[in-house]
Amino acid sequence: MVGLFYFYIMNILKVIIILLFVGVIQSCNDKKDYDPDSHLSIKEKDKALMSIIRYLGKAPENVGMAEKFDEKYDAHYLDIASRHQFMCYYIDDEGIHYFLISRPAPSLYEKRVAIGGKLKLDQNGGLMEYEEVFRTWKMLEQDLEVRGLLLFDLMVNGKDLSQYYRTNSTEEYIEFPDEHNYFDKENRRWKAK
Repeated sequence: MVGLFYFYIMNILKVIIILLFVGVIQSCNDKKDYDPDSHLSIKEKDKALMSIIRYLGKAPENVGMAEKFDEKYDAHYLDIASRHQFMCYYIDDEGIHYFLISRPAPSLYEKRVAIGGKLKLDQNGGLMEYEEVFRTWKMLEQDLEVRGLLLFDLMVNGKDLSQYYRTNSTEEYIEFPDEHNYFDKENRRWKAK
């Protein structure tokens, strides 16, 4: 009787181990490569950042939406772009480019904030669509790497991010959007409701 019990337990353990092994292999095969260097050369990264920095970065003082694209502000945006860096980048089968870009945040300690978004380019590399999906709270770089990657992966896979909004989470993940602010895709900027 003890021998039969031992036989069943060992077979059950073998099945569990096989299922775990298959699960690990499957998850490795499904893993997407989010390394920006895998998708863009240095030149392409610079071009991608410059194509969105006028939306992502702050405009010069007293400069409106229409004026901020004027070439006379190029130096301002080059300076802003120098403080931004790609954390993650991915291009899906439909040609949608997903990005996670961080920049320094004002703080007593060295903290950064990240912006996760997506864009679509035309045949000439011009920006057709642009959306900032979320902006994180400012946090220490090591925390931002972990939380940013989690949020980025959820965004790329079309998952709901609302559980990470400030009203739904006890930890700081997403600062915007929230109950008062949303991203207006048509005008490509954050707005208050």
